[in-house]
Amino acid sequence: MADNKDFLEQFSSKGKPDSFREEERVPVTKDRKPLNKKVLIVIILFLLALLAGLYFLFLAPKIEMPDFLGRTKNDVAAWVKQQEIEPSGIIFEEVYDFDTEEGTILSQSVEAGKKVKENVKLNFTVSLGADPDESIRVPDVGSMSKEEIQNWIAANKLQKTKISTSYNEEVEENQVIDYSFSGCEEDSFTRACSLKINISKGPAPAGKVTVEDFVNKPYDTAESWAKSKKVTLNKSYAYSEKVEEDFIISQSIEAGKTINEGDSITVVVSKGKAVYMPNMIGWSEEQCNKWCGRNGVSADVKESYSGSSKGTIIGQNIESGKLINSDSYIVVTVSLGNTVDFAGAYDLDSINAILDEANSKGANIKLKINKEFSDYYDVGAVITSDKKVNVGGTLNVTISRGRNILLQDDSASSWNILRDNPLAYMEDDIRSLCTANGATCVFKYENSDKTTENGRVVEAYRSDKETLATGTYCPQDVTITIVINDESR
Repeated sequence: MADNKDFLEQFSSKGKPDSFREEERVPVTKDRKPLNKKVLIVIILFLLALLAGLYFLFLAPKIEMPDFLGRTKNDVAAWVKQQEIEPSGIIFEEVYDFDTEEGTILSQSVEAGKKVKENVKLNFTVSLGADPDESIRVPDVGSMSKEEIQNWIAANKLQKTKISTSYNEEVEENQVIDYSFSGCEEDSFTRACSLKINISKGPAPAGKVTVEDFVNKPYDTAESWAKSKKVTLNKSYAYSEKVEEDFIISQSIEAGKTINEGDSITVVVSKGKAVYMPNMIGWSEEQCNKWCGRNGVSADVKESYSGSSKGTIIGQNIESGKLINSDSYIVVTVSLGNTVDFAGAYDLDSINAILDEANSKGANIKLKINKEFSDYYDVGAVITSDKKVNVGGTLNVTISRGRNILLQDDSASSWNILRDNPLAYMEDDIRSLCTANGATCVFKYENSDKTTENGRVVEAYRSDKETLATGTYCPQDVTITIVINDESR
């Protein structure tokens, strides 16, 4: 029986057949066929056609440029919006051109018919019309007829030269009554100047009145005219930035028109420039004065203590936004600060004067007086006082009561006797007693029934109602009143 071999052993190198042995590998090279030229041409043409298609599909301009010559900027704007063209690329250059009306397009940077993209850059030249600053020779207007003047205006494109007509008893029909320039003189006339020419319609029919031009003239002029022409004149008022106060802004019937005697005409009279009250709170007084000067109004200034910085406006009598004029009464309140200075006051009268003045201006400071004895200050003298006090605070002042006197006996008299038996003393005795003790004594004289002897003391008492006796203290600010009999009274 043949030996059984492992399955893998069958593939060992020893047991491999010759066909499993390593062989030499030799690469095989195939011969390439030459490329067909016709095919190459077809491929290139296809690629070119593809690129051209992509270009025309995605890159080539598609918007056709219109012809805008003789058209307007509005036409360009509509086209730009319709074609969704970038507006930032559109530039207009304006030039004066006598032969073309204002706003007309004279040229364009891209000729009509060309294709453009959405981000195209376009330049247009636009006419400003005839140059307004060009000098124009003025003929002898006063000797010209209406038709000649109209032809001169048309030939020179004088848009600000106007003709009005009115009846006139002296000037022949279609002849010039008068004319006036505005903005220049006759020898410096340009298209920018205004020229008003009034031409006669001949004599007015009976009972007819030709309205004159009252604009920019004083109201008195229209009033005198209305009286002389038997016309009722009404007036109203309005603010004006340009027309001076009490001059006429407009009239209900334009100059040159004919009305009947007894008819009415209304004129609007200027109240001057309209001024609105600003919010001045927080302004300085200098700022207020400058504003008033610029606007032709005046303001009165009040002063008041407050918590705001000194010199700052803290109040105004007209609220901001209100319409005012030169007749308006403006009052502003300026802050004096939040402290009152008492440093210059050394007596109670001066202190009270400053305090009254400050409180009248809103300081609202209270006065607290303290009294104390002093061997150095006279009665009523200020010993100490606050130098600066805040608004709404308290001013502390210390006043001298003078010395506190100990009433003593001397060889001539006794306070006890004066208290118990005043009739025992004559005036000279009690004066000596007051002087010796330094007491404040006041003498009164009256005719008394208590004694028949003239000059004798009738009564003695203290103003503080304390006992008048030897050994007691009596401040110098307490008065001892001595009543003396005076039979002459």
